Amino acid sequence: MSINHLFLITFLELVTAMIATVLFKKYVASKEKYFLYFLWFTLIFEIIGAIMRYVFEWKTIGYYNFYILISFLFYYYWYYTIIQNKSIKNIILIFSVLFLGVALYNLFFQSWFEYHQYTFVVGALLTLICTIFHFWQLLHSDEILEVKYKLSFWISTGLLLFNIGMVPFMLLSHHLNLKGDSYYLILITLNVILYGCYIIGFLWTKEKYNRF
Repeated sequence: MSINHLFLITFLELVTAMIATVLFKKYVASKEKYFLYFLWFTLIFEIIGAIMRYVFEWKTIGYYNFYILISFLFYYYWYYTIIQNKSIKNIILIFSVLFLGVALYNLFFQSWFEYHQYTFVVGALLTLICTIFHFWQLLHSDEILEVKYKLSFWISTGLLLFNIGMVPFMLLSHHLNLKGDSYYLILITLNVILYGCYIIGFLWTKEKYNRF
């Protein structure tokens, strides 16, 4: 990724993290508060990765493989905390173990310094299922008519749209010979959708609807 493309995504992350910080009071009593910490973690991780790559000219594929592990495990943990159905919570625990199993399995066939595409794809597919679980919970809640004010709805919408785009993109980009500006345009667009949904959620959410 060129430094200009990376700057655009990092700028999106910074704006989102700052808005989330300013509006923290709206969701401080909910499990969505963990997303504030995760957003700042992601931003700092991205900045360190950029310094490693563009200042010291180190290879950073292994560094970002580590981020794949951390980010998906965080999503599973967050969904586990907000899902109320015990059976679904157990399924999410199984997803976490399955994802770790796939990641470890991948290590036997790929170097840590190669991009672990299939680990990402499996992690994204499991996250998609978690978003569906959450939408199902919202659909059967008393707040269905006020769902647009729930931060978790907008976070899940962002994750749903982002991963629906990323899974085929990751699987087909090589076969479709996507590279250069076309590749980065798709990647940046998906990040705009993801962080755009986050920002809408932080701006629109109301404190009284952030209880689970």
